[in-house]
Amino acid sequence: MFMNYSKHPFRVDQHLQLLIQRGLHVPDHERAKKYLSNIGYYRLTGYMHHLQYNDGSHSFRENVKFDDVVAHYHFDKELRILLSDYLARIEVALRARLIDKFSIAHGFYWYQKEDLYVDKNVFRVVNEEIQKRFNQTQEQFVRSFKLKYINEKLPPCNMGLELLSFGKLSKLYEGLKNDEEKQNIAEEFKLVSKILSSWLRHLTNVRNVCAHHSRLWNRRFTADQPQIPSRKAFKFPDNVPNNFNSTLYGVISIMNRLLEAINPGNAFIKKMLELIEKFPGINLHFMGFPDNWREGPAWKL
Repeated sequence: MFMNYSKHPFRVDQHLQLLIQRGLHVPDHERAKKYLSNIGYYRLTGYMHHLQYNDGSHSFRENVKFDDVVAHYHFDKELRILLSDYLARIEVALRARLIDKFSIAHGFYWYQKEDLYVDKNVFRVVNEEIQKRFNQTQEQFVRSFKLKYINEKLPPCNMGLELLSFGKLSKLYEGLKNDEEKQNIAEEFKLVSKILSSWLRHLTNVRNVCAHHSRLWNRRFTADQPQIPSRKAFKFPDNVPNNFNSTLYGVISIMNRLLEAINPGNAFIKKMLELIEKFPGINLHFMGFPDNWREGPAWKL
């Protein structure tokens, strides 16, 4: 049966009164109105559901304060910033390895060689994207290249791959034949190429959530779930939870493995722990953290 959307828009003060009627403690009404005006009622509701009774009434549990909602919002924002920072490091490391290893073996224009790809659609998508960005971008390095090499219709890979997003870069790696260069890259990440491809594809979805400022802290990632290595040389040191490949606990664990491979001793986990300690009211179970998370695979090598 199809339904029409029949809800009526509310003013900020009406939304505030609705929250109060549902049992939310709001000691400072003007402060709450500022949050509702600047963030939006709908976005803030994403941080309320777990604080409400699961009976369809949307009533808040006892002693829930507006500050509890705001704390979850700020935690989520800082979580996105932290993950974005370290996802960028993984992206940059992948790009550098693709450029170095494949250009040495196949020349600066290797990405144009179709026989290097097992997935011809990836060959097409990557080349079309680089061509499009090369024609349209105002990046100074592209403009300088065009002025100096007027006969070149496409840039070499050290410039061309800079025009690709993390998503396209991940597709490029996955779409290449499993030759020596691809395997060498996986080895530097201390994985096999099949596992690395699935992890990069998964982290692309996480990066997109961060880039679009979407709610991250209790999200479930059901698409492009990463493969969990089972071979002794690559598996996590402990058994992983059943929901490992769909929760943030798994995301953090995977990121830590990749970061430790390319930059041992980095501060990612230290900063993650500091963020958790900064917001003690955050229920980590909503992020997939098990009871013994401090001894789990995200924090041990």
